[in-house]
Amino acid sequence: MNSLTLSLYFLSLLVVSAYSASESELRSLYEFKKGIQTDPLGKVLGTWTDSSILTQAQSCPPWTGVLCNDGGNVVALALDGLGLGGELKFNTLTGLTALQNLTLANNNFSGRVPPVLGTMSSLQHLDLSGNSFYGPIPARINDLWGLNYLNLSRNLFKGGFSGRLSNLNQLKVFDVHCNKLWGDISDLLRQFHNVEYVDLSNNQFFGGISLSSDNLSSLSNTVRHLNFSHNNLTGGFFKADSIGLFRSLQVLDLGGNQITGKLPSFGSLPNLRVLRLANNQFVGEIPEELLESSIPIEELDLSGNGFTGSIIGINSTTLKVLNLSSNGNKISGDISIVQNMGAALEVLDLSSNKFSGSLPNLTLQFERLTTLSLRDNLLVGSLPSILKACPRLSTGGRVSEFLALPPDLPIESVDLSKNSLSGSLPRDLGNMVELRLLNLAKNDFSGELPSELNKLIKLEYLDLSDSHGPSFLNFHTNVQPPPTSLSFSNDHLLTSQSRSLSGQVEFVPEIGKSVLPGEAATSSTSMNLLDNQPTTSGRKSSPGSPLSSSPRLLEAYEQPVILDVYSPDRLAGDLFFLDSSLQFTAEELSRAPAEVLGRSSHGTLYKATLDSGHMLTVKWLRVGLVKHKKDFAREVKRIGSIRHPNLVPLRAYYWGPREQERLLLADYIQGDSLALHLYESTPRRYSPLSFNQRLKVAVEVARCLLYLHDRGQPHGNLKPTNVILAGPEYHPRLTDYSLHRLMTPAGIAEQLLNMGALGYRAPELATAAKPVPSFKADVYALGVILMEMLTRRSAGDIISGQSGAVDLTDWVRLCDQEGRGMDCIDRDIASGEEPSKAMDELLAISLRCILPVNERPNIRQVFDNLCSISI
Repeated sequence: MNSLTLSLYFLSLLVVSAYSASESELRSLYEFKKGIQTDPLGKVLGTWTDSSILTQAQSCPPWTGVLCNDGGNVVALALDGLGLGGELKFNTLTGLTALQNLTLANNNFSGRVPPVLGTMSSLQHLDLSGNSFYGPIPARINDLWGLNYLNLSRNLFKGGFSGRLSNLNQLKVFDVHCNKLWGDISDLLRQFHNVEYVDLSNNQFFGGISLSSDNLSSLSNTVRHLNFSHNNLTGGFFKADSIGLFRSLQVLDLGGNQITGKLPSFGSLPNLRVLRLANNQFVGEIPEELLESSIPIEELDLSGNGFTGSIIGINSTTLKVLNLSSNGNKISGDISIVQNMGAALEVLDLSSNKFSGSLPNLTLQFERLTTLSLRDNLLVGSLPSILKACPRLSTGGRVSEFLALPPDLPIESVDLSKNSLSGSLPRDLGNMVELRLLNLAKNDFSGELPSELNKLIKLEYLDLSDSHGPSFLNFHTNVQPPPTSLSFSNDHLLTSQSRSLSGQVEFVPEIGKSVLPGEAATSSTSMNLLDNQPTTSGRKSSPGSPLSSSPRLLEAYEQPVILDVYSPDRLAGDLFFLDSSLQFTAEELSRAPAEVLGRSSHGTLYKATLDSGHMLTVKWLRVGLVKHKKDFAREVKRIGSIRHPNLVPLRAYYWGPREQERLLLADYIQGDSLALHLYESTPRRYSPLSFNQRLKVAVEVARCLLYLHDRGQPHGNLKPTNVILAGPEYHPRLTDYSLHRLMTPAGIAEQLLNMGALGYRAPELATAAKPVPSFKADVYALGVILMEMLTRRSAGDIISGQSGAVDLTDWVRLCDQEGRGMDCIDRDIASGEEPSKAMDELLAISLRCILPVNERPNIRQVFDNLCSISI
C-alpha cells in the first residue's frame, strides 16, 4: 500500500545517528547477506563489506538499507525494490534485537517464513510484499504485539489464515492480497481491533460478511479501507444495523465474489468515496443516496450484477466514475438524467441496460469526461456534438443520423460501432486531428471517405467493416502517414482480411486504391540506431505503402522514419544494465547497425548488432507512454530481474535527456513468432505445426504464465506476435511481458485498446472504468491463442455460418454447443492420425479460459489441465 500519511508515519522510525552497532548485530547482517544470491544493482553484495568489519564495532555501518538509532542499534533494514534474489533464512535476523522496520518488498526473495519471526518482538513495520515467499504464514506472527504495519501481499503464501491476529492490537495496516490464503472471512473480521486498512483481495477466503453489529464493532470504528475483492465470498451484504457503524469508511471493494441479495441504505456513511461491487449477484434497486449528493462518493461501480428498476435522477456532484453496465439490460430511465450530475465526471458507463431517450449535449457540462460508453441501450434521435470533451468515446444505441462535428477536436478515440448510422461521412471528421482510433463498424454508411481524412496524421486504427455503400471502400487521397491498422471485416479491428505475411501483421492500404489483401510492398530499412537518416534497401515503397521487414514481432508495418535524436557524439543520457553479463556503451549502441522490425502500441522495434556481434532487440518507446524516471527505474528493475527459460529477459534500458529517448534492450532471439507459423501466407517457409508441437507450445506458454503469476506479475500483452518459437524444437519465448508496469494510465489504456482491436482483451477489461492487466485477463488471452492454434484461424477472423457472421471465440463456442467441435479444427491436424480425444480436451480448456471472469480458471488450473492431456 502506498500512502503519504503512512510513509511519513513510519519515516519517524528511521531517524538515525551514526552510533555503533554491536558485533552480534553485524554478524547477523553478514549472515543475512549470505542468503542473497543475486544483486543486479550491486547495492548489497557490492557495498556490504566482508568479515573484516566484524572486528570493528565502530559507527553504524554505511551499508545500503541499514539504519541505526541514537543508541547504536540497528532499527531498520530496508532493501525494497533492489531486484535482490535468494532463499532467505529469517533466523539470521534474530540477533537484531532492536529491529523495528524490516522491509524487503519488491525483490525476488523466496523461502518460508519460519515461526522464529515471532520472537522479533520489537518489529513495528514488516513488509515482505512482491516476492516469492511460500508456505503458510506462521501462527506466531500473532506474537508481534507491537506490529502496526503488516504487508505480505503478492507472494506465494498459501493455507488457512484464521485465529492469528488477536494479539495485534496496534495493527493499522493489514495487506495480504494476491496470495493463496483461505479461511472464513467472518472469523478474520472479528479479530481486527484498531485496523485502518485491510486488503484481502485475490485470495480464496470464503464465508459471508452479513454479521451482527457486535461482531464488527471493533473493526468498524477505525477502518477506512476494505478490499475483499476476488475471493469466494457468499451470502448477503453487511446487515443494515452493521453498515451504519462504518462511519470512517472511505473505500469498500467487494468485486468479483458471489455476494447476493439487496443493498441496504448507505446514508449513514458520511465519508464513503469508493464503492466497488462489480461482478457479484446483487439484485433489486440501486439505493438512491448512492446517486445523490448526501455522501461524497467519487467512484461507484455496480456493473455485472442483476440490479433492476428505473433511475429517476442522478444528482451527485462528486461522482468521477459511474459504472452501471452489464446488469442484464434491467436498469432503465431517461438518459437525460445524466445532465444533473456534477462537472467532476470523468467516466460514464451505462452500457447493456435499457436507458432510453435522446442523448443530451454533454460538451460544456463535463469538460473532464474521458470515457463515455452507452452501448446496447434504447437511445434514439440524432447524435449531438458531445465529442468535444470526450477523448475516448464509445457509444451504442439506435442513433439514426450522424451530426457534423465542431472543428479542431481533441478526440483520441471514437467508437460508434453497432449503431444504425447512415449517410456519408461528414468532412468534419478531418478536424479530429488528435484521432488515433476510429471505429464506425456495423453501420449503414455509404459513399466515399472524405479527402479531409488527409489531416488525420495520428490515425492508427480504422474500422469501417459492415458498411454497405458500393464505393465506400475506396479512398481518394493519401493520409501521410497512413493508419497502421485498418479493417473492413466484422466486429474486430485488424482482421485477417487486412493482413499479410504472418496473418497477425496488419498491412495498410494505399489510400486511393482498393483495399485488397496481400498487396504489401517488400523492403527493409537499415540505419544506425541513433542516426538521423535511415537507408532503405530493396524495392522502394510508394508514399502510402507499408514498409515490410521481418514479420516475427510486428503488429503493424512501419513507415520509413527519420529519427530526430542526438547524434552519437552528443549522447547525454544514461545506459542502465539489469545484469552484469553484458556490457557496452551508449556510444556503441548508437553506432550499431539497426534494422526496423516493426511498430507496436509501445513504439518502434529494432534489431541492433553490437561491435561484438551480439544482437539486441531495441524497443524505442513512444513519447508520453512511460512513467517518470524514478517510477520507471523501479519497475524496470523488477521486470528485468525476472528470469525463466520461456522469457526473453530485459538486459538494459537507456534514459535520454529528451522525452523521446526511452529505450528497452533485450536479447535478439533467432526465430519467428507463433503468429507467423500459424498464418504465414504462401510461399510457406515452414511446414504446418503438428498437434504435438502446438500442445507443447501451449504447455510451455502456460508454464511461463504460471511463473509470472506466482510472482504477482500479469503478462498483460499476451498474443501470438509476442510468442517467439526459437530453434529447431520451436521453444516458445515470451516477449513484452509486464510492460504495463512502466506505463502511464494512458499508455496502459492504449495497450488494452490494441489488444481489444486484435481480439485478445478480456471482456471485463472492456467494461471496466479504469482497466488494468490482470491474471484472469491473461488466462482469457491464452484461451484465444489455444483456439487459434487448434483452428489456425486468427482472433480477428469473422466466420460465416448458419448463425451469421461471428468472431472466432463465438464460432468455436457455437461449434462446441452443437456437438461438432471437430468441425472447427485445422484440417492439417484433424485429417491425419493426430489424437482427436486430445484435441477435444484442448478445445474444452480453451473454452473454459474465455468464460466470464467469475467462472474462469486461474493459470495453475489451466496449466494442470494442459499437462493432463495424453497423446
